[in-house]
Amino acid sequence: MRNKLNQSDSQSFIDTLSSKFTNIVNEFDTLKINIEPSQWTETMTELKNEFGLTYFSWLSAIDWENEVAVGDPPKEPVSPHFEIICCLSESIEGNLVLVSTKVEKENPSIDSLVSIYAGSNWHEREAYEMFGIDFVNHPNLTKIYLPDGYEGNPMLKSFELISREVKPWPGDVDVEGMPEEGNKEGES
Repeated sequence: MRNKLNQSDSQSFIDTLSSKFTNIVNEFDTLKINIEPSQWTETMTELKNEFGLTYFSWLSAIDWENEVAVGDPPKEPVSPHFEIICCLSESIEGNLVLVSTKVEKENPSIDSLVSIYAGSNWHEREAYEMFGIDFVNHPNLTKIYLPDGYEGNPMLKSFELISREVKPWPGDVDVEGMPEEGNKEGES
């Protein structure tokens, strides 16, 4: 049994993807293709039709921001943007690919994938609700978690979590080392 994400033993899948997509990285046995937002739907269609990545697993976003309402800022400065990541795979060889793109934080929007992968519907709705990202041509871009009238997008780094104001997040935790071997409780 293999215990890696890309189950295929064939280097040809990676080679074929690498010849087509110039901005691809293979880290921790995970292939990630970085693309421009204007290539989003074209790339997804190509990955589905030409590379057999017919299974849509998930889509989410990351809010890259230096200023945070609660908690510690990033250890290294970042260029503020949203990163949208989508995971696609195929069921025969088990090949898995992440596709990533960056969108501006000012009026963030990207084309919807629902016409290519119907399973992206709820994932896009969640990213819309939690981050405020508009998925253009989505058939029903409405809230699924938060109550009507709720204001704001709770996954934004700038969103103030009242519960964290009352009880701060613990942040970095110092972990004590294991007791020395040979010492039993009560011995010095």
